[in-house]
Amino acid sequence: MLKHLLPLGTRDEFGRRARTKQHLIAVIQAHFKQRGLAPIATPLLENEAVFDPYQMGNYQLYRLFGNDGRTLVLRPDMTLPVARFISATNVPLPQKFGYVGDIFRVSRQLSGSYNQITQAGVELVGYASLKAEFECLTIANQLSSELIADAVEIELGDAQFAQRVVARLTGDEGEQQAILTALFDKQVPRYTKLIAKYRAQPLYDFLKAWPRLFGRPECIFKELAAALLPETVQPSLKRLQTVVAWMQQTMPEQVISVDLSSQAPQKYYTGLTFRGYSQAGAGYLFSGGRYDKLLTNFQAEAEPAVGMGLNVDLLTTLATDQQTAYAEQLIYFEPEQWSQAEAYLAKQPHAILSLADDLAGARIEAQCLNAQLIDLTGGMTND
Repeated sequence: MLKHLLPLGTRDEFGRRARTKQHLIAVIQAHFKQRGLAPIATPLLENEAVFDPYQMGNYQLYRLFGNDGRTLVLRPDMTLPVARFISATNVPLPQKFGYVGDIFRVSRQLSGSYNQITQAGVELVGYASLKAEFECLTIANQLSSELIADAVEIELGDAQFAQRVVARLTGDEGEQQAILTALFDKQVPRYTKLIAKYRAQPLYDFLKAWPRLFGRPECIFKELAAALLPETVQPSLKRLQTVVAWMQQTMPEQVISVDLSSQAPQKYYTGLTFRGYSQAGAGYLFSGGRYDKLLTNFQAEAEPAVGMGLNVDLLTTLATDQQTAYAEQLIYFEPEQWSQAEAYLAKQPHAILSLADDLAGARIEAQCLNAQLIDLTGGMTND
């Protein structure tokens, strides 16, 4: 009944968004099938214990009580339920899985985040080779190119780099966490104060530059090469360099950045991490990485794994906005012709108004949009 209470334009917007979302899901599922990912679905309700070791603190869970007295939650994450399913069913590994489902998180008030998010994802379980990271990055690159028109930047990081750096400074875990929190939250004055006591250590010059350690790979690697870093971080850096070189060779148009001053997307990551974002969107379109110890929460034996989640709702927003902005015709008119222009606009679903000062400016605007210019001041033109 809701649609009868909404204005026509609002109903059209809801309908367009819903159709766009279903189309994106169909494209994603077809892509997963083409890449050989087996579809997997997990229960909407999970035992809270599944998520206890990994809560990030950025959100709260929707909780309810089961008939047996146990606390159940609406799943706030897809990777952990998939890991529990694999462990409980003794699925032979390695396996490649793909999924689409909703997750539920009680977001901070006024954060601008939704409490229900549709997520699509990839879980490659049992693969220790770097080829698993390459497969996830390939899927992310191909899907982002196929689903939205905006260029997407892929940001690479490492889940262990920061912990290994601060471990070299001090054995005090509280002090380590305080430094990392200030670094990740970009609380530069507090961070500067915390590292001041390590002024005599060889790492101090690096520590001062660390909050700004993000940007193009060439610049970051040059800065890292000059730093006196502990030997324990060298495997992480070598892995990052290998991945960057591979991406530059296989997807040369892809924009890449490296960020070693930010927190991993989730606590369970153990190696390479990656995020993708568009300048037109608020938040990450996808994120993922390696988590080789995840299954140890459900079984004694660890299994190597790499996964990735895509924010279907954010992708839908970008795709819908691009459809709205798409123009086949650009209408040029004088201010006194505004009513005439509005009447023409109402009859043309893919036309927009030109706000250029003169016809020359409108022609330039039409060329940029690759649209037909409609000149209400002097007739129709195909410029």
